[in-house]
Amino acid sequence: MRKFNPIPLFKDGSTSLFLRLLSGFLCIILLMSSLVLYFYAESKKNVREEIVKYNTLMLQHTTESYEKHLDMVKRQMLVFLLSEKAQNLRTAPNYREIPLLQQEINGWTSDLQMYMNNIVFYNRSKDLIVEKGTSAPAESMFNVFYESEAYDAAFWEQQFDEDYSARVLPAAVFRNHMYRDTTTTVGELVPIVFKTRSSHDFLMIVFLDARKMYQALHQAAGDDFMVIDDTGRGIYRSFGQTPEIDPAALRQAGGEYVADGKYYFQSKGAQTGFTYVQRVPVERIASQTRMNITLIVATGLSIAAGIVISWLFAAGINNPLQKVIGAIRGEAGNASFRSSIREFNIIRHQLQDKEKMHKQLAFLQQLKAIPSHGAPPPAAFKDEPFVIVLFHAMSRREEDDEQEYFRTWLSYMKVHMENRLGRAFPESMTFHIETHQILSLVYTNQREEIIIRLKQMEPLFEQDRAFGTVTVAVSSVYGNAGRIGAAYREGQDLVLERKLADRMQIVTAHTAAAETIGFAPDQWKEFQSNLREGNEAQLTNLIKRVFAKWQGKEATAAAWLAFGEGLIGKIKSEASPLVIAPDRLQEIFPDIDRRLRRCITVSELEELLTTKTALAAEAFREKKQLRDPITTFVVEYVNQHLSEEIYLDTLADRLNLSGGYLSSYFKEKTGMNIVDFINETRIMKSASLLADSKYKVQDVAEAVGYRNITSFNRMFKKYMGLTPSEFRRKPGAEG
Repeated sequence: MRKFNPIPLFKDGSTSLFLRLLSGFLCIILLMSSLVLYFYAESKKNVREEIVKYNTLMLQHTTESYEKHLDMVKRQMLVFLLSEKAQNLRTAPNYREIPLLQQEINGWTSDLQMYMNNIVFYNRSKDLIVEKGTSAPAESMFNVFYESEAYDAAFWEQQFDEDYSARVLPAAVFRNHMYRDTTTTVGELVPIVFKTRSSHDFLMIVFLDARKMYQALHQAAGDDFMVIDDTGRGIYRSFGQTPEIDPAALRQAGGEYVADGKYYFQSKGAQTGFTYVQRVPVERIASQTRMNITLIVATGLSIAAGIVISWLFAAGINNPLQKVIGAIRGEAGNASFRSSIREFNIIRHQLQDKEKMHKQLAFLQQLKAIPSHGAPPPAAFKDEPFVIVLFHAMSRREEDDEQEYFRTWLSYMKVHMENRLGRAFPESMTFHIETHQILSLVYTNQREEIIIRLKQMEPLFEQDRAFGTVTVAVSSVYGNAGRIGAAYREGQDLVLERKLADRMQIVTAHTAAAETIGFAPDQWKEFQSNLREGNEAQLTNLIKRVFAKWQGKEATAAAWLAFGEGLIGKIKSEASPLVIAPDRLQEIFPDIDRRLRRCITVSELEELLTTKTALAAEAFREKKQLRDPITTFVVEYVNQHLSEEIYLDTLADRLNLSGGYLSSYFKEKTGMNIVDFINETRIMKSASLLADSKYKVQDVAEAVGYRNITSFNRMFKKYMGLTPSEFRRKPGAEG
């Protein structure tokens, strides 16, 4: 049995945590018990009244629903009765028009909100009845199709002589005897008879489905419900009444009252004059306000159980907490404590991993700093041979919710890889170094063993392909911790050696020969020419030819990325500020470098490049249509003489214009001064040249017309926000 440490009542003159916890729990139990008793005592006084009010309100809602529906039916059916098709059936029945009338009937009966079973037109002089499915004599209609004990054919014949325009009749069960051996029940229907006072041989009967109306419109509690008309006849009775509500025994005062051990709730309809009655047993209302002995016993037991649990919880939390405090102070043996409380075990793991976390921090600092050769290794790492394993994951979609799933999956994979590699190589460490990269530092010189274990993990990555695809790069064996930076760079380079394919890849070596993907010189000229003209189809065809040439081959991601960056760079270099405005260019290529690197397959890269090229072609084509001869000359001259000194007077002389007029004209047409245009064009061209590391900054400056490197640096920072050297170091800075 586990031995508890003594529970201190006082320590350093203050109350112990145990007593504070226990006192707090007891106060909460006492307060909650008092509140329960108080609210019960106060609420019991008004519960009965509130229940009665609730039943009254529900019956009023039921009354309003019935009244509104019956009024709507009356108004709309009177209009239908007076319609041209219905009146033609009364005056001169035409059998070719009957189907049209039946279509309208079916339209009304198919409306679920009308609760109509059928609409029947009865022409006594022609002994003709038309309803939704057929036309027949009255004898067949009321003895075969709609037979009821309460409403025979003689009853409907009698209605022609009654003096009214609309009347709601009591609900009755109607049956169908169409088949001699089978009788089917049509349903419990409420007939409403409509007729005009000018016609004594024509009427319309609307059959409402009483049960559907009740289920949709009845909102009162219980099923003991009845509708009574102004003569005392029951229009509708719900099922299950025992005994049935006697209309003669109802009090005329209305409202609610108690009789024969039951509550009677009454409400009168303003439109129809019907009385709506709901009956509820008194014991049902009384039972809702009575606190039974079970509740009292349960409350007492809950209080007693709460006290016991509070004591055990306070006692159980005190001992591990003392262990935590001892571990924080560095007392020996306390860091290995165990507890049944998960949070304390989490703290224990955190304390045990303190040294490991220091190592991880030192590793990340070493990784990002990338020290020079010969620097002493960090003290946090063993000076032994090691291999770096770099896991590079790529998400399939960029939506926020998908990215959240991706990050969760990556965290899970970190834990899994840390566990798998840690079992084989106990000294290994795994870090989440980027949003999409996980790195493992494995102390071993057995590189092949690492590769074998990684291949065993392939089924796991394939199973999780819905979250993303993974490339695993395995570095060479390095002899000491001072080479961590070099190993990391090798891993990053190996990631680019992956193939553009939707599968897990383990990359262990560089490609033997450098692969080059791109256009031939004449194709680049063709691409440039079609781009300036905005020929989208030709541009797309050129790109597709490159991809078709490599179909069936697996080039590295680095080779495809170089092709994509070169293509986008070519488009940008052709798009001077006056050809495509910078903001338009930004709309076409938002975050293009990251999107290129996110392409998982060759088809994704092809779709991205063709789409962006088409948008650029459209922009070139739009600008071409608006081209002005003077501004076009200036733009072309500047682009052709960027490396030379360009003066306003030189441009004006070539156009036989004055310098002032040319400056004003160019400003009016383009919204930009000529000097600003020249500077911006030079900077945009220099940005594309800086992407190629073979050009020195000084050479780039001279190539775009800056003889003074200081002036070039100042102007470049003005337009780009950073110096040329900083721009070149920035990832993806191809202009």
